[in-house]
Amino acid sequence: MCDKFGIDDKTRFLVLHLDAHLDAIEISKIINRSVRIVRCWETRTKKGEDIRNLKKKDKSEKVITEEIENKIIQMVKDNPEGASVKKLAGQIGIPMNAVQRVLASKGYKYVGFDKTVIYLEEEKQVRVEFCNRMLADEGKLIYRSFFSDEMGIELNYTHKARAWQIPSEKIRKTSVPILDNIKLDCWGAISVQGATTLDVYRKGMRGELYREIIERHKPEMEKLYPDGDFYFIQDNHPVHRMNEDWLVKKQNLKLIKWPRRSPDLNVIENLWAALKEKVISEVPNDEQEMRASLLNNWEKLTAPDKLKPMFEALHRRYMDCVTKEGQKLPTIYID
Repeated sequence: MCDKFGIDDKTRFLVLHLDAHLDAIEISKIINRSVRIVRCWETRTKKGEDIRNLKKKDKSEKVITEEIENKIIQMVKDNPEGASVKKLAGQIGIPMNAVQRVLASKGYKYVGFDKTVIYLEEEKQVRVEFCNRMLADEGKLIYRSFFSDEMGIELNYTHKARAWQIPSEKIRKTSVPILDNIKLDCWGAISVQGATTLDVYRKGMRGELYREIIERHKPEMEKLYPDGDFYFIQDNHPVHRMNEDWLVKKQNLKLIKWPRRSPDLNVIENLWAALKEKVISEVPNDEQEMRASLLNNWEKLTAPDKLKPMFEALHRRYMDCVTKEGQKLPTIYID
């Protein structure tokens, strides 16, 4: 928003420092500047300086010519990961703040890598073929399939370190429990007709456990589709792949092959995110409370009136995937 309206970082700093009373670390995160720079601005501001006014250049300071600017930008392009401000300044022979000014003027910021999934043409084709198959016959496979998956959650993760508060009237937790870093794993499967109960365990997924889980919950799936006409979907986890023949031959499940690297096509992924958020909001203090929270919220989130719109949205999502020729789809969130 600030970039859109041309509000520079120094002005944003002054607002956050003088009006919001935030410290240097908090401000550096908001405006994406180093703590060292923010503290420098803080010191100058306390001395009564207006940091928005550029300091007069020392006559001995090297003039930053267009040639030097181009050299800095080229070095960054050649080695974006290793071109630190200190190294650039040393190699070119100019102050670090001069390098920072050049990079800032050209729109460069030291931020994380782009982690967008890029599919190979073959992968995109497989994704499109999968979606077309699921959409065939008015989406029969969408509305007759159980989408299964696993999710892990740590007890310490459920206790947030931040809260909404007025910076000048910061609140403090009355008590912070000392927590064992307990991790629980969950397995579940959902369909438009309903869901299995949530299986919560601490062992970590192995072949034997996976077979026990399937055998334990298969009757629940059969109850939801008493005519036996339903399908089963799992992702490409190694334990899943090693049990494919067992699922088909021993459990008589109609298994649908899942396209690689395609969590965006699995409706249950959105459910996991919603489940985690619900558990976090309840701030469980021990394993027993976390288990209870997982089970109770799973039951609420998988009520039939909640699942139906999710699967209708999945139908549209598969159509979007076909239209976009297999490209990754944006994340959607469940309330």
